Amino acid sequence: MLTAASQVLLRSEELLEQGKWLLVNPTDGQVFSELANPDVHGFHQFFDIYEQSVAVTKGQGRDSQHQFAAAYEADASFDGAVLYLPKAKAHGQMLLANIAPCLKPGATLLVVGENKGGIKSAAKLLTPYSDNVNKVDSARHCAMFAAVIDKPVAPFDITKWQDVSEYQVSDITFKVCSLPGVFSHGDLDTGTQLLLDNIDRVVSGRILDFACGAGIIGCFAGLKNAQAQVVMSDVSALAIYCSQKSAELNGVKAQVIPSNGLRALTGKFAQVFTNPPFHTGIKTDYSVTESFMQQLKNHLQDRGSLILVANKFLRYADELEKQFKSVQFLKETSKFSVYCCRR
Repeated sequence: MLTAASQVLLRSEELLEQGKWLLVNPTDGQVFSELANPDVHGFHQFFDIYEQSVAVTKGQGRDSQHQFAAAYEADASFDGAVLYLPKAKAHGQMLLANIAPCLKPGATLLVVGENKGGIKSAAKLLTPYSDNVNKVDSARHCAMFAAVIDKPVAPFDITKWQDVSEYQVSDITFKVCSLPGVFSHGDLDTGTQLLLDNIDRVVSGRILDFACGAGIIGCFAGLKNAQAQVVMSDVSALAIYCSQKSAELNGVKAQVIPSNGLRALTGKFAQVFTNPPFHTGIKTDYSVTESFMQQLKNHLQDRGSLILVANKFLRYADELEKQFKSVQFLKETSKFSVYCCRR
């Protein structure tokens, strides 16, 4: 289904009729089937939309035109690009810094997004790259801006956007690499710290950090028990990149897997830890966590356990009790609840 942002883009489809174009983090895969130009490529940082987009274009022999990565490999050959504006301003700035070197001089750069998502700031975001920025459309609670690349562009180096911070929880000190667009960038959020404070034991078997973000939980668990077989998964390419870097910084051996929910994960786990998401972009979305809770028992070993932290206003207890034989509160504060669930 086309999102509102894609609908607005298609209202100006004539802008994309000629040349080689790149769609950056499109919010749906269907837009690729709606565009008549066969030379439209996709740069995806979200695995679910990447999979959708590949499926849409595979029948047309164009599945190789999609790339799932934290950063797009520099290829200064695009005549234009469309950035779907992300939630975090710094994430948008990083994406523009990444994409601008991939465009020919004089190329067109479009930015589209929802009014509630900060699209009104797009003109300011584009000024480092262009003196010619215009609002070209406004509809469906969205807007789209266009710029012509007419300023010098510096090569992109993702490491310049990285933050590496050191934290101590209990008696364990660890380092975390994060990037704009990753949950709790540059910070150890209160919920995750509460979860870490309540991990008494990490088993020596296979463990999973689900929706791993920057890899905080997985690295902590790997340091707490070096015999643990750490697996981390996330839908975000930025999270995958950061988790890999965090594991390297801490000397933790970990398998880091891009996955839409649990779909790409095989085998079973002795322990699962998570501070699961409840937003998709700017919208509240419980579906990822609800699906995770419903499917997880098929991925847990006998007597396997789940330790989950969530905002207290998220009433997950009822769903957890439907899915698990034993559900107990490990810790409650005024803002968070930590659950321990067993098969």
